[in-house]
Amino acid sequence: MLFCQALPVSAVSKEQEAKIVEGCSGIQDNLKNLQRADAKARVYLGGYYETILSKFITPLNVRVVENNLSNAGLVENQNNFADTRTLFSNDFIAYQQELEDLVGIDCKSEPGDFYEQLVKVRKKRKVVEQDVLKMRGLISGHINLVNKLKGKL
Repeated sequence: MLFCQALPVSAVSKEQEAKIVEGCSGIQDNLKNLQRADAKARVYLGGYYETILSKFITPLNVRVVENNLSNAGLVENQNNFADTRTLFSNDFIAYQQELEDLVGIDCKSEPGDFYEQLVKVRKKRKVVEQDVLKMRGLISGHINLVNKLKGKL
C-alpha cells in the first residue's frame, strides 16, 4: 500500500510572482486609492445606516407601540437591522486592517506574502459586500412592513 505525502502547494505561481513584482508600484497606488475610497464608503454607509435606524426605524416603532399598534415584524426587523449594522461595522474594520497589512507588504521583495494577504483581503471584502446586501434587504423589508401597516390603518 502506498502512502502519498501532501506536497506543499504554492499559493502563487512564478508567473504571478513576476507580474506582481513588475507591476508593484501601480498595484500599491491602486490599493492606496482603494483604501481611501473604501474609507469614504464606510463613513457614508455607516452614517446612512445610523440615520435610517435612529431617524426612521426606531422612532416609528416607538410611535407604533405608543398607539397600541404593536407589530412584531417591525420590532424584529429593527433588532436585525441594529445587529447587522454592528456586524457591518466590525467586518469593515477587520477588512480595513487586512487591507492596511496588504499595503504594508513590499510586493517587489515579498510577492508570495503579498499574494497570500491579497487573498485574505478579497475574502474580507466579500464578507463586507454580503453585509451591505443584507442591510439593503432589511431596509427593503422594513419598507414593505411599513406599507403593510399603512394599509391596515
